[in-house]
Amino acid sequence: MISWIIGLILIFWILLNRFSERGYIKGEPLGMPRGTVRAFITIIIVAFPFSYLIAGIQIEGIIISSIFILVAFYSQSRKEESEKITQIVEELEHPENFKEKQKYPLYLPKYSVRISLILMLVIILIFNAMGPDYSLESSDTLINLIAILCFFFVGIFFRKIGMSLEKKKIQKYIQNLDDYKTLSENDIKKRLAERKQSWWNLKGESFTSIILLILVSTALLFFTIDWDYLVLDLFSLREALLLLINLYYGYRD
Repeated sequence: MISWIIGLILIFWILLNRFSERGYIKGEPLGMPRGTVRAFITIIIVAFPFSYLIAGIQIEGIIISSIFILVAFYSQSRKEESEKITQIVEELEHPENFKEKQKYPLYLPKYSVRISLILMLVIILIFNAMGPDYSLESSDTLINLIAILCFFFVGIFFRKIGMSLEKKKIQKYIQNLDDYKTLSENDIKKRLAERKQSWWNLKGESFTSIILLILVSTALLFFTIDWDYLVLDLFSLREALLLLINLYYGYRD
């Protein structure tokens, strides 16, 4: 229940900022600061065990495994060094484009999400140390970790394929420009920015984000009401839905 309350508060805060003046971020999923969907999902999952801990109920192993892996995935740097250098150079060359204050995930100050995640993890560990009624142990933790990592690397695999296809499209577009050999790097960047984008580039990421939010909410709802369904008598439906988060993280990172 605590996780749902935090989720509703965050949704209200996000929508309040998203539809405010200058709250729309062009070119980002759902028009929100990059990383907002991942930050929201990570927070509600990390907060999910609190109800279990307060009630002194054993927490599902897949949830514990997902928490620590997702925090690790989220905390890693999401920008390549070359991308950071490019941004610094662009800011020096065109400072007028960077006057507006940069917006961070969930429309919160920089590092707010990571600090919140650390605090919640510390509280969970404190609860766990308070007595035998609180337990984070699970007999299938290793299996869960392997499954989580497999889904994450599958996501990375699909991302690499997507990046490779996009690279080929860009190369073909540049080569088809009549004067591309005489164009400067900045001119080529301008031409690329002006080219017509595909539906997936414009709406695909937003569509994927919405689908993921629905699947995660469904998985957490099934855990909340303690309902599950075995697919082909082999796979837990709610665990499978939760594992899809890792596939998404691998794809988006």
